Amino acid sequence: MRLRLEFIRRRPIPWLALFCMGCALGWGTMLLAESIALRKVALRDRQRVAQLEQRLHERRQAAQKQLAKSDPETQRRQKEQEKIIAALRYPWTRVFSTIEQADSNEVAIIALSHEQATGQTQIMLDALDTHGLVHFVDALNEGGEGSARGQWYLTTYQIQLQSSPQTMRGTVLNK
Repeated sequence: MRLRLEFIRRRPIPWLALFCMGCALGWGTMLLAESIALRKVALRDRQRVAQLEQRLHERRQAAQKQLAKSDPETQRRQKEQEKIIAALRYPWTRVFSTIEQADSNEVAIIALSHEQATGQTQIMLDALDTHGLVHFVDALNEGGEGSARGQWYLTTYQIQLQSSPQTMRGTVLNK
């Protein structure tokens, strides 16, 4: 009698697979390290670009100021811009408050013109009759405060024959 033992063979260690897995892990680690390094470089480059753009902006402004001092066209534009800024900062409430206080249903304001330098205001009105124009001018003069009182006057008026019903168009100025 012979005893025969059959052993289960052990699997061989997959050296090739372990080698490939080690290479992949090493390659992945290398890519991760390079990615981190590239992000640091990109951040440093972005900061450098921001600094250079700031310097460029400062130099352009300095060059424009230098050019503006010597260029008459630029000086003219700058004066026009200053006029526009002054017009936007003008206290329009003084002009409009008097007109709003003299609100009348007898007249319609067609146009309003105001010279900021002189402070003179011109209003073009339409009314059904001269009484409406005179009443509006009186209301303007009553609404004024201090030196503004009594400064409005009717300069011209004419009958508008084309309109139906006929209206009176008048121009009111302040002194």
